[in-house]
Amino acid sequence: MSPRSQSFHHAEASVTAPRTDRRTNRTRRQLREALLALILEKGYDSITVEDITGRADLGRTTFYLHYRDKEDLLLQSLETLAQELVEQIGLNNRGNDGLRQPGAAILTVFQHAREHAALYLVILQGGAAVPALDRLQSVVAEVAAVFFTRRAKALGKPLDVPVETAASFFAASLLGFITWWLRRGTPESAEEISALFLRMIFRGMVDLLGEPGKGGFTLDQAV
Repeated sequence: MSPRSQSFHHAEASVTAPRTDRRTNRTRRQLREALLALILEKGYDSITVEDITGRADLGRTTFYLHYRDKEDLLLQSLETLAQELVEQIGLNNRGNDGLRQPGAAILTVFQHAREHAALYLVILQGGAAVPALDRLQSVVAEVAAVFFTRRAKALGKPLDVPVETAASFFAASLLGFITWWLRRGTPESAEEISALFLRMIFRGMVDLLGEPGKGGFTLDQAV
């Protein structure tokens, strides 16, 4: 093949590849949106691949070119969501020495949840989406663990509870709060709800109830 022919074929491949990528992304988006709509309508367990392809107006063959089954579609949709969330947290905290300002990262999570409310609701309701929920919680816990580890280092001493425990508590609290917010139709803005969460998680019940031991309030576990 002449250099000129090679150059032509290389240019042709460069044009074709983006078109193929766009077509693939569009197909996957159609299947993902069809699955989410159906889950919200009738629940995950009763959905079939035929339901998904019918809603997306695509053939079964096309579905199986991209996914093994409906669970694979759900989990890959979450993986895309989780990776996007991690990237957004990193982007919004650039120059922030990691997570010295956790409020910015938490606001990012609430904004992301509002933008992808349907998928978050599907995942957070559990059921057949438990593997997806576990993945989302682990992503949040991993980011939180970085913050807690750096805080312990800055304080020059270990935290009162293990980092893993603190990170898991934080992740469960955040996702529970997001679930409550989304199910109510997000009446507060992302900025308002993240400020409330920050106050509750970092100032906690002491601000609301006072110090334990005052006014008959105790943390004793003895009955």
